[in-house]
Amino acid sequence: MRYAIFMLLLCMTLISAPLPITFIGNEKVSSDQLYSALGLRKPYAIEVWEDSPTIESITIAQSVSALTSFYRSKGFYHAKITSETNLEGVLFKIQENHPIRIKDIKINSPLDIESAISLHTDALFDQEAFSASKSAMKKRYGDAGYCNAQFNTKAWIDIETDYAYLLFEASPGEPCTFGAVSVESTPNIEGQLAASMLRFEEGDPYSVEAIRLSYEALYGQEGITRVLINDNDRNGSVVPIMLSIEEAERPIRFTAGLGYSSDQGLAAQTGLKHRNFFGNLKTLSLDARYSQIKQEASGSVALPLRNRGLLGGEIGYTNEIFDGYKTESTYEKITAKYQDTPASAMVGVLFDRVQTYDSKDLSTFPNSALFITSPLGELNFDTRDKPLAPTKGYWLNAKLTGSLRSTVFSDATYFKSLLTGAYITSIDQHIFGVKLKWGTLRTYDGEVPSSYRFYAGGMNSNRAYRYRELGPKNSDGDPIGFSSLTEGSFEYRFPIYQEFRGVLFSDVTFASQNILPDYVNDAYLGVGAGVRYVTPVGPIAIDVGVDPNDFGQYAIHFRIGELF
Repeated sequence: MRYAIFMLLLCMTLISAPLPITFIGNEKVSSDQLYSALGLRKPYAIEVWEDSPTIESITIAQSVSALTSFYRSKGFYHAKITSETNLEGVLFKIQENHPIRIKDIKINSPLDIESAISLHTDALFDQEAFSASKSAMKKRYGDAGYCNAQFNTKAWIDIETDYAYLLFEASPGEPCTFGAVSVESTPNIEGQLAASMLRFEEGDPYSVEAIRLSYEALYGQEGITRVLINDNDRNGSVVPIMLSIEEAERPIRFTAGLGYSSDQGLAAQTGLKHRNFFGNLKTLSLDARYSQIKQEASGSVALPLRNRGLLGGEIGYTNEIFDGYKTESTYEKITAKYQDTPASAMVGVLFDRVQTYDSKDLSTFPNSALFITSPLGELNFDTRDKPLAPTKGYWLNAKLTGSLRSTVFSDATYFKSLLTGAYITSIDQHIFGVKLKWGTLRTYDGEVPSSYRFYAGGMNSNRAYRYRELGPKNSDGDPIGFSSLTEGSFEYRFPIYQEFRGVLFSDVTFASQNILPDYVNDAYLGVGAGVRYVTPVGPIAIDVGVDPNDFGQYAIHFRIGELF
């Protein structure tokens, strides 16, 4: 009797308690994919506060059905899945069996859509990849201006031979153009202002990509929380647009955070931002940032203009510790930007009052209090697919600044330029990238602050050296900086296991006090390897670099995000 009661209580406990999940037999499909198929997520290794996924016992049968359907979508039409419940949880036993492979793909299309189809012969048939290929084919026609194209896609599955036969057909129809734009806005955001942020105008060739970029531009305005670009009400080859936007109900946002990097050390940040200050998406921001080597406080305003313009103003204070001296700066900056995709441009003027103090070497880093008024210019061209962990694309950036010495506006005549570019490509999950940087600083009259010089070394520079460590040093062992700088980096990123990625890299730096470096004798090399752990906010990166000409010269770096 006691045994029967015990078994009854045990069964009731198993039925009522959430059950941990274990998978066995899944060789071609990862456990993370199976968790996702059940609507669950396995926590990242760093999320130690999160529990492992569990399910209720009454959903086990439904889970078996869901896993079977998922395997079928991946081409495993003969997969067999059973479950077993014990004291440790629920065990899903999987027999994947022979999968369906693609025997033939037929493409009938006036446009070249072969590169849009991710499937290929002899590969496993994947329903998601098939659907994605259909969407990519439609997007290819949409980007080419064919809004009324007709498509015929089919997949025939022969479960006797385990082969799939695919068909992709398209008929373009007449090219389309964008029609008139109507706007439904809110009282605090002018409709015409929002419409001017679209990446197309009436009469432009119709493009799905232009609509996607318009979504990005509008959601880039923090005062907007919802955007709908309706292109479904078509009139033949003309596509009228209905734009609907909603503003943030709570426009004031407070931010705070803690962090660490090998360059800055421990860091903290806090900020307060009004995202729709007096309407029309104007912003007002107050920010404070602290790290072990730099402290900053700033206030800024931004005024969006029609036709993708932006006026900005900023006042701020910084205090920074360099090896051998310290600097303190109070500044005002006025800017005018043109924001487009993929290109943008900025012009402005900077009023900078810089005090150099606590110098240990007055001949190299003279104590001074200088006022520098510098016109600013910047051009940017960015086609990367993602900002933090790009897999393809390129970007180019040019920054120019300078000043003319006068008794009122500036203590120096100087010119400084910095040109940067990078190219990233990938083959499956293997990513290759190269980055180049070239800069020069010329002082013609007067004196510029020591902090205006170029410095090298660190997680965003030559990784065989610590932050600003590279190059000649004075008698105290402090880096003296450079007037010219050329840097290059090459990276190969590859998968290791689940969210872990590896990287091999090579860095080279040419730096000098002359107008141009000596590209024979002024070279500093760095090679190394690193590990990435992919997170929703970007990869956590750890790199170890060493100078191949001096193995005693090495550095370890930590950051969030990729170098380029």
